[in-house]
Amino acid sequence: MLFSPKKSLQTPLRSASPWLAWLLIALPVLLFASIALRYVENIPWYDDVEMFIVFIQDYYKVDTLHDKIYWLLEPNNEHRILFAKLAALFTYLTTGHMNFRGMTLIGNLFLFFSFGLLYTVFRSMRLSVWAFVPVPFILLHPQYFMTISWSITSLQHPVVLFLSCSVMYLLSRSGRSRFLWAIPLQIFASVSMSNALFGWLSGGVILWRQGHYKRLIIWLVTGVITMILYVQGFTNAQGHGQSLEFLIHKPHLVIIGFLSFIGGSFDILPLLPYQWRGILPTIGGLLLVSTALWLISQMSWPFRRRIAVPDNKSVRAMNNNFFLGCYGLLLINATAVGLLRMRYGYGVMLVSNYMIYPALLICLLYLNGLQEVSQRQRPVWQRIGMVVGLLIWTMSYFWHLPEMLFRNKFVLAAAYNQEHNGIGLGGQVGTFLEGYINTALDGAVKQGYYVFPESPVADFPVSRDPLPAVVRLANEDTYIIEADGPPEPLDLAYAVLQSPDHTYLAPTKTPYRLATFWLRRPSTVLQAELRASDLRTGTYRVGWARSSSAGKSIQFSDKIIIVR
Repeated sequence: MLFSPKKSLQTPLRSASPWLAWLLIALPVLLFASIALRYVENIPWYDDVEMFIVFIQDYYKVDTLHDKIYWLLEPNNEHRILFAKLAALFTYLTTGHMNFRGMTLIGNLFLFFSFGLLYTVFRSMRLSVWAFVPVPFILLHPQYFMTISWSITSLQHPVVLFLSCSVMYLLSRSGRSRFLWAIPLQIFASVSMSNALFGWLSGGVILWRQGHYKRLIIWLVTGVITMILYVQGFTNAQGHGQSLEFLIHKPHLVIIGFLSFIGGSFDILPLLPYQWRGILPTIGGLLLVSTALWLISQMSWPFRRRIAVPDNKSVRAMNNNFFLGCYGLLLINATAVGLLRMRYGYGVMLVSNYMIYPALLICLLYLNGLQEVSQRQRPVWQRIGMVVGLLIWTMSYFWHLPEMLFRNKFVLAAAYNQEHNGIGLGGQVGTFLEGYINTALDGAVKQGYYVFPESPVADFPVSRDPLPAVVRLANEDTYIIEADGPPEPLDLAYAVLQSPDHTYLAPTKTPYRLATFWLRRPSTVLQAELRASDLRTGTYRVGWARSSSAGKSIQFSDKIIIVR
């Protein structure tokens, strides 16, 4: 029998070569930490400007405690982001300026906190450390590189997932003191991102299952009050009425979106068209949901009990409550995403920001399975977990590490363009967003609490040797700039557009194409793109800044771009 609910978890710890298991665990942990430390920059991007720079400006314009609390809790789009704003204040007070790198790394730190929480649950099972080896491979990788490298997403998704899962852990361990700690932590999570509001529902299920009905009433009343207060002051419903209409007319697409979101970790062929790319995530989501429902069905429920007193203190019961609460969080969140986001297009289900959710769900299912499978079948379960973990981990690095490195070059170019041209980190020339972001950043720089990073081509000498280039206009809005690459592999390359008044940089993706990147091949052709709507009026000469083992240089061609 594969699932045996009556066996003991008190399996003696296997001591054979534990150091090798720890080395395997350390590999994905250290590699993940190294890419975060290496490729996170002190650069705001789009929402970061409003969420943090404008927030700091507003926060320090007021003097009363009431007004400061108001700005801390003021909604941003459809979320309150208390933790993110506190992190912004913390980095501002400790470093003296807006430190987006520090803020992003704080968010990444919570991924390791979640990893530690999973290990705490695992240790309660008293299994060999070898059984934990698949978990870091499933959880820590660059598939969600936007969460790793973008301040607002890193201070929302990883943080709130850890806070919410911690609440489920406190509730699962029973005890009055832990319940009393869970309430303020759940309130704090709720006002740090709207997804955490689902914790009131999943936490309530835990308390009901435990038979703590007085605590359940307190929990639900507090949750209702929190939700009522949460929605006060919201003026942007983000078109939720249209989402309901979409559900009524296309319910099958909402179901597909839900399953694809759940199975996002199996998005291992991201270059395929969506109708083919989505097959594996959708099938994977169906398998994960089925596994979760099966594991939940193995748990003891109040309506099944033959005795009146529930078992709340055994390791198995406490862990089951933890897993159940976390499943509730993740599955309800996936339902909300499928319902509210699918109308924007299927691609939203597989956006990098969301990939942490399926990764965490797979970790939970794996650990839950370790607890439920028979001792005889546990090695098979571990091998399945290891195969899944290695598949996700290797494919994630293969596809997404080049993307993460390109994004690093992209935001450096965007910051340069913003600093020198007043546009680059959001908006288009002549739009409201352009003026909003430029005004906020200009004020932050003048007041000394934000400093742009150094130009990525600051030390590149300008060569007099011409470099032939090709310029063409695609889709009436995008300039595509091409030139021959050097004979040796590139370290980096930017297209350079220079007028008497403005200079723009545009990074090339060529060195980050898979074969070129992984095989360290030379880039025979360089290609970069720049939107015409990002350019100020002027006549620009076109060139390239290139760095390789042969040296660094900026070379211009005889091509020009005229923007009127």
